[in-house]
Amino acid sequence: MAIDVKVYEAVFAAVVNHNQPDKVAKRIMKLLEELSDGISKPDDIVVFLETILDAIETDTSEELE
Repeated sequence: MAIDVKVYEAVFAAVVNHNQPDKVAKRIMKLLEELSDGISKPDDIVVFLETILDAIETDTSEELE
């Protein structure tokens, strides 16, 4: 099933608004594409989520204050 272009736009806009790299949006969209194509194995979803989390950048200096 094709994902509406508005979903892509929303995901990429959210990523930009939170100062994250494009790879975060790309990985989120890859997961959504796989889910829409019928991926339902929890192990597969976990792998996608791990790659998304790995791509997210955090500012640890703020966390320490």
